[in-house]
Amino acid sequence: MKIIIHLNVKGILVIVITVLLLLSIIILFLNSNGLHKKNFVSENGIEGDYLIQQAADSEGILLWLHGDGAYEFKHPYSKEYLGGKNGIKAVAEEKNLTLIVPHTPSADTWWENGEDNAEYLIELISTFPEHQKVWISGFSGGAEITTYWLIEKLKRTDIKSGGVILFGGGGSPAAEGITDSLRKEDVIDGSFPITWFIGENDTGDSNDENPFNALAASKQGERFYRDQGWKTERIILKNYGHLLSENNIGMYGQLLDEMIP
Repeated sequence: MKIIIHLNVKGILVIVITVLLLLSIIILFLNSNGLHKKNFVSENGIEGDYLIQQAADSEGILLWLHGDGAYEFKHPYSKEYLGGKNGIKAVAEEKNLTLIVPHTPSADTWWENGEDNAEYLIELISTFPEHQKVWISGFSGGAEITTYWLIEKLKRTDIKSGGVILFGGGGSPAAEGITDSLRKEDVIDGSFPITWFIGENDTGDSNDENPFNALAASKQGERFYRDQGWKTERIILKNYGHLLSENNIGMYGQLLDEMIP
């Protein structure tokens, strides 16, 4: 009887150890191959969460800034933006870029407290050793903070290459009274093109009290940056409005794949 009990206990221990090893492998796999959440606090005390998909041998960063409401951050596996075989996550993995998806510290919009939020983003980017190559991309409010406040702050980093790819927004900081001058040579030395993708019908909801006309804003933004010496391109997509998707599957990953070498 004693021998039988001894063998049963030994067998149970083997099973427990095997299960624990399998769980450890699964956790390591998920942490290295998927998005997981982290927290960051900037020097001025602004605190926020961000999602990260770390590339194994990262060649740079792909920063995705969500639109108003933070849908992308709250639904990271939705095929509208990040998820799916042609989503932003898949593009980052293919391009060997570490994907960073921050949530704005100011409610669910980037443009509220835009100056402080941009400061937060610059400090966050600078914590990553591979940040010398950065592709900044965002939708709607994420595009707005980029052209209004974030690009100007790039001069405080040692970014050498990358670019900006915007969807559904990205207006002129001069039109908003933020700055009248933002010469490219004063911000970054290397190649750093700025591209706008905008639906031809992205002129705002007429039922809104203050509709956001992203088509007009992007036109102003592209003109401002072009006049300041940046390489710019504005691509108008026929038959699309604010959302660039078909059957709840977004085009953002596909378009990023075409623009990022």
